[in-house]
Amino acid sequence: MSPRKLAPFFVLIALINVAAVATRFDLVAAKLPAGVPVGIMLAVLPLLFVAGYFEGRLEYEKTLDSLPLWMRIKSVPVKLAFTFGFIYLACVVFQTWKLSIGPLNPTPPASFPAQTRAMWFAMFTAGMFFPFYLAAAGALIPVLRALTAPLRKLPDLAGGLVAIIVGGGLGLVVMAALQSVAIGDFITGIQATIAAKPALSIGITLATTLGPLLVGAILDRDD
Repeated sequence: MSPRKLAPFFVLIALINVAAVATRFDLVAAKLPAGVPVGIMLAVLPLLFVAGYFEGRLEYEKTLDSLPLWMRIKSVPVKLAFTFGFIYLACVVFQTWKLSIGPLNPTPPASFPAQTRAMWFAMFTAGMFFPFYLAAAGALIPVLRALTAPLRKLPDLAGGLVAIIVGGGLGLVVMAALQSVAIGDFITGIQATIAAKPALSIGITLATTLGPLLVGAILDRDD
């Protein structure tokens, strides 16, 4: 399948991931209901698995086969989708473990005014787009291709649903590891948050995973 055919699917994935990245800006995060960050957190890895499932169907130009993957991907929507997904994961890691790249990290000093804080966050995210794209193309996309390869033998919706389930399970394990707590305790905390705002948390998770899956399946079937 040509990248142009699935471009609307990857545009949708990219928009969702951009919105997810925005929720990591501390001034935005402070205004969100508790269920929103949890719903997004539970959706990002399943969403990336669905994106990896459909990206594995794409055929790039044969003349570029000898080049590194980051040079072969000529589709802007594909680049945006995976790079902003990777940026979201990076923000979670850096903020949870309080890491930085030199002076850069996604959380600006508390003493900075709002405009400066926004510029600081933008510099770490959008301003670091190309390095993050290289990381996504070098590690994230190949891993997703390998993990979702068996699923591409299934019908579109079935393979996509399995990708969501596998991604969701892996997401829980990864997020538990990031929080440096026992997996059981982490899941208990997630369950408590969902119990407080079940419709919001579950609704966000389902909408941001099943919606793109249906779009990708429809586009793939039309081909």
